[in-house]
Amino acid sequence: MNPVLQIAAGLGAVLGLGLAACVRVVAGPAPMDLAAAVRHLTTRTRAVVGWKARRAGLLARVTERAHRARHPWLGIPVHDLDLLDRTPAGYVAARARWAAASLTTAAFFALGATVVGVVFPLGVSVLMVCVAGGVGAMVPVWQIRDQARRAREDGRRALAVYLELIAQQRAAGHAPGPALREAASVGEHWLFARLHRTLTHAEHSGHSPWDALRDLGERVRVRELAAVADLAATAADGAAISTSLTTQAASLRAAAISADKADANTRTERLTLPVTALMLGFLLLVLYPAVVRLLTG
Repeated sequence: MNPVLQIAAGLGAVLGLGLAACVRVVAGPAPMDLAAAVRHLTTRTRAVVGWKARRAGLLARVTERAHRARHPWLGIPVHDLDLLDRTPAGYVAARARWAAASLTTAAFFALGATVVGVVFPLGVSVLMVCVAGGVGAMVPVWQIRDQARRAREDGRRALAVYLELIAQQRAAGHAPGPALREAASVGEHWLFARLHRTLTHAEHSGHSPWDALRDLGERVRVRELAAVADLAATAADGAAISTSLTTQAASLRAAAISADKADANTRTERLTLPVTALMLGFLLLVLYPAVVRLLTG
């Protein structure tokens, strides 16, 4: 590019910036209508608050109806949600989101099929959309059940460690109540945190720690906590429970090992069919040239 043109372009840019700065200084900022701005923000805030209030009210009514539902697919799994520290309202909202997303996806699929020339009868389209919405609404149910099952299995493994810690606390001379609480404060597992919170609340509210453990076991459907509560109650009467705690911990470990072996065997059986199909495909691939030569020869 010509140097003269470069210098001219640079001088023009500097002159333009100077003129813009002069106009900005002389004219000043645009006047602001503060009252109009406040009215606009207030209107938007009221609209947002009103929408949130209506949504919360609708969600509360649906949650109340789900609480009264007796069918397991329509009701709320209170014990599983308590185990996972989730709220019934969040569970209902998740089901609604999944149902809406599935309905929308099925509707777009039916519309796309119509656009490309594949026309389904109206009844089939409506049925497909309804089935998709129903399946979508069931996804959170399956997720919560699977997560709760895995959480209970994981909690039983951690409970074996908790029993060993209680035995150590008792061997050190601690009373049953403090032994339960101190053993729960050691670990960082979710079960330890839940036990420590429950036992601390029981201490502050004046309830016995074994009653709190028994109530927690009933709420989260971990029956082994009731056995721990029974052992702690007998220890409060002066019984020696260290051996029983160790024995129960060993039993929980043996049950966990058996469950792991059964899961491993199930996974191995599931691999049988894919491996067989893979070997059959490889065999056909190797034999294909020879078979073709024999047939064409």
